[in-house]
Amino acid sequence: MSALPPPERVEGFGLYNVSVSPVFRPGSLDALREALATCASNGSKPVFRGAGRSYGDASTNPAGPVVEMTGLNAVAGFDEASGIVRAGAGLTLGDLWKWSIPRGFWPPVVTGTMHVTLGGAVAMNVHGKNGWKKGTIGDHVESVSILRDGCRVEEIAHGTRAFDDVVGNWRLPDPIVEVSLKLKKVATGYLDVEATAAPNLAATLAGLDGAKEDWDYVVGWMDCWASGRSLGRSVLHVANEHPAKEGEPRGLSVEEQVADIHTGPVPAPVLLLGLKLTAAGPQMRFVNFGKYAASLLGGRARTRQSLVAYSFLLDYLPGWNEAYRPGGFIQYQLFVPRDAAEAAFERALDLQHEMGVVSSLAVVKRHRADRFSRGYALDGFSLALDFPVTRKNASRLIALARAFDALLLSCGGRAYKAKDCVGSVERLAAARGAA
Repeated sequence: MSALPPPERVEGFGLYNVSVSPVFRPGSLDALREALATCASNGSKPVFRGAGRSYGDASTNPAGPVVEMTGLNAVAGFDEASGIVRAGAGLTLGDLWKWSIPRGFWPPVVTGTMHVTLGGAVAMNVHGKNGWKKGTIGDHVESVSILRDGCRVEEIAHGTRAFDDVVGNWRLPDPIVEVSLKLKKVATGYLDVEATAAPNLAATLAGLDGAKEDWDYVVGWMDCWASGRSLGRSVLHVANEHPAKEGEPRGLSVEEQVADIHTGPVPAPVLLLGLKLTAAGPQMRFVNFGKYAASLLGGRARTRQSLVAYSFLLDYLPGWNEAYRPGGFIQYQLFVPRDAAEAAFERALDLQHEMGVVSSLAVVKRHRADRFSRGYALDGFSLALDFPVTRKNASRLIALARAFDALLLSCGGRAYKAKDCVGSVERLAAARGAA
């Protein structure tokens, strides 16, 4: 009988969910087969992990081993005419865009971090800031290959029942080993971005809804500390592809993309220290107010940003989640139908104030319905809320999460496993009698 690797600490990205597990790190299909054979011989059931960017417990395993898939990261083929790339499930979106942008292509859907693997993205069926226009990543996957029963590779085509069983199935017993993804052809690597201040929740939702047809990317940052007539005030960011113009840089190089990242005059280490000192305290009220006030004073201005700068800004503060130690942080993302959104989000914001736990960072998006059987996105909106965990607020945070669960049940809403740190996806599924 083969021995399992020694156990090690495995964390969700929010640092709140942890397991101590043996970890396999196969670098090839043969090594993956060997790892799965070892698990079988020991009677243990593995959990498959990409780059570990799910916020909660999705890629931890208190009951057994973890198989980290990042070693299977080769680009296996590319058809320039169709834009379809075949790549290992362990390839990250970051490595993918660095490979594709010099060829004039960009991933069709990206998360707020580039450090997400293709296999993990499919397993969660991730979305981005273009959720209304482009849906979830599953809409753009041509096929997936899984390692069936630990031995044979089986390719599964888009549009089949078996494909629907893979997309969004974050606890699939057979690992995804390769993904064929249709990339988006881009004329430049830049976006035209506009930012506007929305004074309250009704204006926030109306602004996002009104922008969804005319703009490729639509997202809002929300100040959860505001109350009264300012409840739900936000800064909305919308963006379209910047057209190619003679004499302008094209932005189709890694260097041009990265050069457009600006974190302001304060060095990244100082920003991280500031985040650590303020993230769990009432100082975040003033940070949020300052961001809103700056947008209000700046008016509606159009700027040009690289795709990377617009999509992955927080990635350029390496290890920003570490600022939330020792307790970590949880994120709760509420997906609600369009007609229920204003009342549901108003109640969610009021609940935070009533319980004395206010989100330090909140993001609101517009979505179209997710057509997959395990879909979480609705024709409506989502509100993602970050909460630092401390000894003083931990019990109130869990109570708040349970109140959010009840709120989603009452309005036909959904939760999202990639962000769920408190078991809400399973609780809601059980309450609805779903598998």
